[in-house]
Amino acid sequence: MKKFLPFILLIFLFTNTGISQFNFAAGAQLLFDGSVFGIQGKALYTVDDTWRGAGSFTLHLETGVDWTIDLDAHYMALEINDNFNLSPMAGLGITRYGVAGFSDTEIGINLGAFIDFPVGETLTVYVEPKINLGGYDSFGISGGVMF
Repeated sequence: MKKFLPFILLIFLFTNTGISQFNFAAGAQLLFDGSVFGIQGKALYTVDDTWRGAGSFTLHLETGVDWTIDLDAHYMALEINDNFNLSPMAGLGITRYGVAGFSDTEIGINLGAFIDFPVGETLTVYVEPKINLGGYDSFGISGGVMF
């Protein structure tokens, strides 16, 4: 029973904070450094009316860049009638890439914006232009649907 107590407390904490604070998304990303295309999964957690945290995993389908993990903080700066949100964002990007048998992992700083607008009662479209500095040094645009 003692082993299950931390698990039960964690479940209670998760349900107490509310699952409505979480959003999940699926989309695509295009890195303009070599036109690298990837598919993306994203999770967003709304902390309060001002801040939101986001984590994403992008699997790149072309050789050269294998995958990217992004951990970002969004400052929800502009909301217009629940129809349009603009959030400047910053965070960390971890990119693994390989060329001709050589592979490396780079960590860089993400800077960009997160733009989202609802297209139905349960679906929201997002667009995220972002630059990564000090790591893979790239500019990319992500887009997809949150649910």
